Amino acid sequence: MYKIWMVLGCSLFLAACNQPIAQSQQQAAVQKSTVIHAVLLDQPNLFHDETNLKIDQQFNRAENPTDAEITVEQAQLDDSVAAIRTEYELKRDQEVWKIVNKKQSYQCARGDNTNKFQFELCS
Repeated sequence: MYKIWMVLGCSLFLAACNQPIAQSQQQAAVQKSTVIHAVLLDQPNLFHDETNLKIDQQFNRAENPTDAEITVEQAQLDDSVAAIRTEYELKRDQEVWKIVNKKQSYQCARGDNTNKFQFELCS
């Protein structure tokens, strides 16, 4: 009986002392070096705005990609702009994704061209 209590006591002690295992710094760096993380650094409030959001992500290859394109479309609560599209071109520099090109275009809510995106601001 004494051995059972010792085993149970040790098990409870070890379970109470068990600390969650923290991720290694390498794992944390890999998680933060994604293409979407690079876009979020450029647009930190992207998920905080209450608008419709469409994100399209494409890589140059499935395994170990070096180039990526991200397109972000956000609906706008504006009487002249229906949506804003931001197109990103990214390249991986070792383990970090960097934005190499960024273009923004607008879909106007009124006027002659309301079904396409344009680079000129809407009036």
